[in-house]
Amino acid sequence: MKLLIIQADNRQIYMKEYLEKQGFECTFFNVNLLSGDNERQFDAVIFALPTIKNSRINCEYEININNVLPLIKKGGCVFYAMADENFKSAVREAELEIYDFYKREELTILNAYATAQAVLELVLINSNVMIDDINFLITGYGKTGEAIADFLFRNHGNVTVAARKIRDRAKITSRGMKAVDFDEIRNCAPNFDIVINTVPENVIGRNLLEAFSQNCLFLEIASKPYGIDIQSAQKQNKQVIIASSLPGKYVARSAGKFIAQTIINLIEEESING
Repeated sequence: MKLLIIQADNRQIYMKEYLEKQGFECTFFNVNLLSGDNERQFDAVIFALPTIKNSRINCEYEININNVLPLIKKGGCVFYAMADENFKSAVREAELEIYDFYKREELTILNAYATAQAVLELVLINSNVMIDDINFLITGYGKTGEAIADFLFRNHGNVTVAARKIRDRAKITSRGMKAVDFDEIRNCAPNFDIVINTVPENVIGRNLLEAFSQNCLFLEIASKPYGIDIQSAQKQNKQVIIASSLPGKYVARSAGKFIAQTIINLIEEESING
């Protein structure tokens, strides 16, 4: 099976390496492929995670979806992650099958724990103390928030998690961590050294930011529009690190392998043949 890979970061390098070991023929997209001789030569294309970033295709080149799709055989496949409706409409109009590999639970779970390990490295780089002496607040308890909380707690961090659901707060406390509702954050905000947001909607606005100590470090893990009011934090001279796509920066080999295996699972389960 011939696969075209859109490269955005090092994850695609390791993904390609893993897929080739499993017998797939892989080619990175490059501008030389845009000549007419290369039309319809690939069985599928794998876009990066996320596929759309800052309103454009996430790629080391400036490319248009209409440059890529003609390279895929009629009835071929498009594997993507986190794309807008314009992207999906273009794929359907090209009469190609479309699969969102980021909706696969095995990938979201593994990617969450890859993110958690990357967060630990980021914390150690940007703090001057051992993790045992850091009071963490994690906002959100989805897969990523849960993975980060568990990982930091198992590494002796002092972890509090803000979660909306009573069930989640019960799970958090049963695991030995502290849990608060979002409405309760203000009361304990001065106690935290590092805040890690995983919610992609505003949960830490201007007024709440004022309740945290001036030395508190904020890590924004979520995608846009973010959960931390970045502009207000900057005006208050609070340190914010926007830390998106951490697996691609810190654990790219593992993250690339996770994506490759997910693609293979999809191909096998959907009986996709080149």
